[in-house]
Amino acid sequence: MPAESKPSSFEAVIAAFTIVVTFALAYGYWKLADRQNEQDVRIERQREEFQRSLLQLQRDADGRRAADNLELQVISLVSPHLAALRKPGREAAASQRIVAAAAELLSSRGRPGLAQMADKIREQSAPTSGSEPRTTGDAVVATTSPSDAWIVLLATLPGDDLKAAQVVANDKLRAARDLGMMPVVSIYKTRLKGRYVVTLGKPVDRSAALAVAAQARRRNLSADAFAEPDGGWELTGTAPFSTPVRSASAE
Repeated sequence: MPAESKPSSFEAVIAAFTIVVTFALAYGYWKLADRQNEQDVRIERQREEFQRSLLQLQRDADGRRAADNLELQVISLVSPHLAALRKPGREAAASQRIVAAAAELLSSRGRPGLAQMADKIREQSAPTSGSEPRTTGDAVVATTSPSDAWIVLLATLPGDDLKAAQVVANDKLRAARDLGMMPVVSIYKTRLKGRYVVTLGKPVDRSAALAVAAQARRRNLSADAFAEPDGGWELTGTAPFSTPVRSASAE
């Protein structure tokens, strides 16, 4: 019988190389698959975190929207009682308790707008000291409101006709009193365009100003009333103003 042929050293090297290459390819594929799985898990985790963050943002936005609606509804309900904060008597005391309870409710929810509005009304009814500027008639006082305050605008007039602005302010004051709203109507002069604006109430925070503007539109005090940051406007006077009355002979 012919002798069995033994594999040469070259063939042994080739066989060993083939085994090593096969193992290396298999190991590389396994590492690649494992890395891909880790990346998929990381992407899925990031997607879940993003969805949770998105849901949290939506819940926060819904909560703020609900709080805004509650504040507007509460202020609208107690607005007829705000004028009673200036008056004595049993009925006024009941109205004051209603306003105080509503202000406490909103303040406990982080909405102090009504409490600030009530404090402003009480301050206006208190005796004013000589150092505080009370502007009536034609007096012009350069008083600037806080930069973070908002003002409710009832009308805008040209900056070269103060008398016309005073007439409008007197009309709005009478209408506000008839409607039982806060009897504070003032005239400011804007800085940018130099116009006169007739405003309702004192400068307050944004939420309170929005509520007062909505009330003014709803009760037809001013169909286009809106709230706006005062921007450092100058207070030129507070109604009532003394305006000249034309006689028939003068005409």
